Amino acid sequence: MATGSTTTRPCRCRCSRRSTARASSPSSTPRAMITGSSRPASCATATWSTTRSTRPSRPAAPPNERQPDMKGLTMRGLAVAFTALALMVPGLLPAQAQTEGGTFSLPINDDPQIWPVAGGLYNILVNKTVYSGLVRYDLETLEPVGDLAESWEVSEDGTTYTFKLRENVTWHDGEPFTADDVVYTLLEIWTNPDVPFYLANNFRLIEDVTKVDDFTVDITLSRPQPAFPVLLGYNAAILPEHLLSSLTAEQLVNPADFLRNPVGTGPFKFAEYNPGAFVRLERHEDYFDGVPHLDQMVFRIVPDANSQLALLQAGEVDLVVIEPFQLASIENNPAVQIQSVPVTRHEFIGINNEVPGLDDVAVRTALTMALDREQLLATVFGGRGTVATGPFAPSVGWAYDDSIEPLPYDPEQAASLLEEAGWTMGGNGVREKDGEPLSFTLLYDPANPTRARTALIAQQQWAEIGVQVEFETSEYRAIVERIRQSPPNYELNPNYLIAPPDPDGIANFYLSQSLANSWAYRNPEIDELLNAGATTVDQAERAEIYAQVQAIIHEDQPNVFTVYPDEIQALSAAVERFPEAGYRDALGWAHLISKQ
Repeated sequence: MATGSTTTRPCRCRCSRRSTARASSPSSTPRAMITGSSRPASCATATWSTTRSTRPSRPAAPPNERQPDMKGLTMRGLAVAFTALALMVPGLLPAQAQTEGGTFSLPINDDPQIWPVAGGLYNILVNKTVYSGLVRYDLETLEPVGDLAESWEVSEDGTTYTFKLRENVTWHDGEPFTADDVVYTLLEIWTNPDVPFYLANNFRLIEDVTKVDDFTVDITLSRPQPAFPVLLGYNAAILPEHLLSSLTAEQLVNPADFLRNPVGTGPFKFAEYNPGAFVRLERHEDYFDGVPHLDQMVFRIVPDANSQLALLQAGEVDLVVIEPFQLASIENNPAVQIQSVPVTRHEFIGINNEVPGLDDVAVRTALTMALDREQLLATVFGGRGTVATGPFAPSVGWAYDDSIEPLPYDPEQAASLLEEAGWTMGGNGVREKDGEPLSFTLLYDPANPTRARTALIAQQQWAEIGVQVEFETSEYRAIVERIRQSPPNYELNPNYLIAPPDPDGIANFYLSQSLANSWAYRNPEIDELLNAGATTVDQAERAEIYAQVQAIIHEDQPNVFTVYPDEIQALSAAVERFPEAGYRDALGWAHLISKQ
């Protein structure tokens, strides 16, 4: 993995300058160094330097805006055309000042805890702006780049990461950020078996964390883990040791006093929380990566997706991630701009594999084959995406096995599978086995039209093969709590997952003993392969391992995998710049957002 020499990254603007390593290892072990920024700060077109970028993003072109016609142009005409193109392509925009001040608002679907130990999108979005991690994802490549870490080095055997931390970072209460915060977070929260951190399995190979000096930390792994920096960028926030170290593991589940005024190092700091209404954050003037352009960010608590869109159209919020079928209602609205971005996301109907009946692979396979996922893609997702084959997203191209075809929509074959498994049709149109009906309860959030439509289509199509489905509805926050109970407290649940841009991130959701394995799927062969994939250094070998994982999951059908969708962002036309990435990752760069 490591060569013993310094690794440099070419600037993506193709200039001759290259990024340089800032610090050498305190150890004599040969190491490869990764700098904390994906571009050199000295480059004239650098965007992600340690000071704030001034390049605005391009508002999405209105649907009736034409692209320049290149046919038959003279050289002068070509020059004019390319000038026009430069005004539309983000990478070609000339540097100019962004507007300072203002409030950026976006909706979340439930009250956030503002606590990184807990999951749920309503928490994650706020956490991304309040807290910082050691690394975050580059907005163009999704490669890990420095956040609180300025740079890092990897030992030749791949088991020790040395992180050089930024020295100009303060917590929102004015206290300095140091290596003590990193050591505390990793040892007392992330890897503490008594703290139910939902991403704990991502860091299962951490063996020790040592403070070298105030701004240097060694993290020792039991085995090499090439995806370790990627996993550090996935919702893994560093927390303040000086405010939390006196708490017990039990108190860390919900540190009530701390959460009345949560303190992070992110670009925005907590100001006000009105439960059921909004969370208001103020600009952190001492933010280490440059003073944010905005004065405030407001997260409005709006559970219903249609209500969220109505607020955008009324000019009361600035961003809504919309459902595909909502696009037609706003695509000609001049007050709204649209950008569609690929994300490492898949939609699925979660299956509790411990429920009698659902513990049978024949039943799970029949459910998949009796659901017309092409119809789902066309009608519910507006044709934006592809039919899913498993939890590995095509956006992680090197690890995605495109030779695996989706199971066909074949109700007759699905019915045959159930017959062979002993489920015979009863007089009421519901199959039975040993006197028990093939009947399940599907839990969903009615405020989300995509999940509600998926639930209805599944109920109708599964009834055709003799599977009865009854509905139970609940708010999304309560659903997250139920599916993450041990054992999970549900039977079927349409949901989605955004994973890290490395297949090792899927392990957290499919390892048998993981807290995030919300489907109670247990397969020792999958455990062995996922752990092997995590610790194999050669990428080609890792791809072979993950191909085996995908084949087994395809055979086991632990969930009904439906669609790999794009993320469609609807933004107010007043927004000058919102980073072009999935909005979870974009909010990690919230200091760059600006609006007129």
